[in-house]
Amino acid sequence: MKKNIILFLSLLLLLSSLLLTSCNKKPRDTNDITMFLKNMESYTTEMNMDVKNSKQKINYKATQAYLRGGGYKLELNNNRVFIFKTDDKIYISDKNNGSRYVQSKDFDEVLKLSFIGEYIGLLYTNEEIKYVIKNINGVEYTVIDLFIPGNNKSINNALLYVNTKSMIPEKLVIYDVKGKEKIDITYTNFIPNVKIEPSEFSVP
Repeated sequence: MKKNIILFLSLLLLLSSLLLTSCNKKPRDTNDITMFLKNMESYTTEMNMDVKNSKQKINYKATQAYLRGGGYKLELNNNRVFIFKTDDKIYISDKNNGSRYVQSKDFDEVLKLSFIGEYIGLLYTNEEIKYVIKNINGVEYTVIDLFIPGNNKSINNALLYVNTKSMIPEKLVIYDVKGKEKIDITYTNFIPNVKIEPSEFSVP
């Protein structure tokens, strides 16, 4: 009888330990996920982005593409195309009226922050990267917490939700210095290392 009680208490202690360590635990394969993202040469994805301020919430729907060394391409709401080049310029085409113009990289910081490639770069430069596991609707995510450098108090850090099994980014949430949610992005049909012709990023 005494032996059974000891065995029961041991099993109870082990179960309690497992339950405590499963909450917000650091995933064991963060290195695999980090390396997969760092080694990604290209991707295409659809995105839905909500930008929130004190007065309103603005929604953007877009498709985007990334090619290492080529830049970023974003088609916004099916009417404007933005090409972000390595020369720190943004080349914009308006499909409605056929106009084309060039802006500096500071023209629209919000759109640039929607590119996963920006956070791949931060994986190289951030000194402190935090990893947490979260289970959402039965799907396990590795959440990467990254500090966003700069002087913009509305943009302080980002939580990148990566599907632990597929290692595909599915969600990005950006917070201000007070921890308030400012930008929420959902990525769908994300295809990594897809073949993209460099001409996709050509500008006039």
